[in-house]
Amino acid sequence: MRRRSSPLEYDALYRDLIAQCDDEPAQDVIAGQIWSLVQTEHASGLSMSLRSTTTDGHSPFFHLRGKPLVELAELSLSWNGREAAIGMAAICAACNITSRFVGAEEANGRDLLLGKAARKKVGLIGHFPWTDEIRSAAGSLTVFEQRPQEGDLPQQAEEYLLPHLDVVAITGSALTNKSLPRLLELACNAWVMLIGPSTPLSVLMFDYGVDALSGCIARDPEELAEVVREGGGVREFRNAVRFVTLQKP
Repeated sequence: MRRRSSPLEYDALYRDLIAQCDDEPAQDVIAGQIWSLVQTEHASGLSMSLRSTTTDGHSPFFHLRGKPLVELAELSLSWNGREAAIGMAAICAACNITSRFVGAEEANGRDLLLGKAARKKVGLIGHFPWTDEIRSAAGSLTVFEQRPQEGDLPQQAEEYLLPHLDVVAITGSALTNKSLPRLLELACNAWVMLIGPSTPLSVLMFDYGVDALSGCIARDPEELAEVVREGGGVREFRNAVRFVTLQKP
């Protein structure tokens, strides 16, 4: 049975993820132009960087190196986009530990999603490089976007259409911008995949209505940090990570 959070408990998922973090110190914290990164001795965690909408001039991006993951993870609760990105990167660093996935099959989730999408009513929250492939396989495809392109629907349409879809793929950055809890409520009748480098590979997500997780772990932490620091994206750090997909039992 799916676990749902009421609107008054939107932060329940985040608090459960924070509880999985420990006191391991962050060796590096980078607030890059596109991605934010938190690294420890054993793992690297990514989250898409969000612009802050606050204007108070306060910046949290000093003296974060050395702080325990659990303290950085608390920032995921912030409504400041930049803080939230650091917080989610810390959570991913706690969950996406390289040693846990030694020998795990390398898979970016695309093939699994293509199989699930066949002849089904499919929704994508965000654009993906393989959107056209999903469109060809699906019975119908609806793309929901903050900044809609031609053929997309705006975010407001999610409230009305997600409950009627069979398969929904959600970008992992929906965790960072706080939209995921509501999206999971709306997609409660669908098979749901959370996908992208911002995805924490934690089975806890299965308790909240996610059926598959597709995220990444660091293959070359130094190269990954260099790319993030210089403002690179997935295309640039692809060789520095390994993509892993987990399915709900």
